[in-house]
Amino acid sequence: MFSAKLNEVITSPKPFLRDPLNFIVLGISAFINIIHWLVLYFNIKPGQNNILLHYNVIYGTDLVDKSQYIYIIPLLALVFLAVNAGISVFFYRREKLASYFLNFGSIVIQIIFFAAAIILIVAND
Repeated sequence: MFSAKLNEVITSPKPFLRDPLNFIVLGISAFINIIHWLVLYFNIKPGQNNILLHYNVIYGTDLVDKSQYIYIIPLLALVFLAVNAGISVFFYRREKLASYFLNFGSIVIQIIFFAAAIILIVAND
């Protein structure tokens, strides 16, 4: 049953975004990234002076700079999302399973970057 359904999904001739799995997973990744931007904007305003940007357990605070630099985190996550989506479209034409793995990897990347931003928000309060 499962292998028959998996074979049907993998061999279907649907376009990339018409495939519900790709559409839903990329939508979740984009939603996490939007939430990431909003949480950072409402907790750390871009006009604030200097904030903690990096903390090391061994050495303590080792990077304090302008608050605008914290927005590099969601920007980098968005770049990873776009690159993964582009590579996923390329692989979707040849090997759909690789495309699915890349898309699910985008969710993991978004969650990791979001967790890093939450840690910085907590450290700056």
